Amino acid sequence: EQILSQGCADLVALSRPLLADPEWVAKAAQGASRRINTCVACNQGCTAPRTAPVQASCLVNPRAGHETRLPLSAAAQPRSIAVVGAGPAGLACAVTAAARGHSVTLFEAGPEVGGQLRLAQRVPGKEEFTETLRYYRACLEDTGVELRLNTAADADELLPGGYSEVVVCTGTRPQLLPLERQSQCHVKVINASEAL
Repeated sequence: EQILSQGCADLVALSRPLLADPEWVAKAAQGASRRINTCVACNQGCTAPRTAPVQASCLVNPRAGHETRLPLSAAAQPRSIAVVGAGPAGLACAVTAAARGHSVTLFEAGPEVGGQLRLAQRVPGKEEFTETLRYYRACLEDTGVELRLNTAADADELLPGGYSEVVVCTGTRPQLLPLERQSQCHVKVINASEAL
């Protein structure tokens, strides 16, 4: 609004931000910018070269291009759901389930949410992933997801909760591929987290 009112531009155009969050304009107009899912400029699903007709997608919005197939409607029967793992998949699952009216508890074995997003935001030029974490933290708070950090969700932790559903979103760990003659060539192989 400031750019327009100062005469610095005649219009503001959005495309990729609307794939990341189709409610961008409405949220901005309502002053709910903390709930805007920000485009991270990855150029993967929205502008990647196409060799065949492929539907657009978005790295930070799993529903992009599938809004009519995956409507975000209220749950017919709200349930108690445990989501194990607060990486990108666990965050999206917990926030979506809570937005549909389910009671959600999100378990994270570590001290903070984000999983591999925390690593991705440390890559030079990929600092935008900080915005993805900001968005999910705001959504967790606004949707009432109960967050349990530093809590390994094993059977002893989950059974007393009486959850009707448990969704496991624990991700994976990097695997180093064995390189032929690695030790003979004195080559040190490291993964991304060690490099950053």
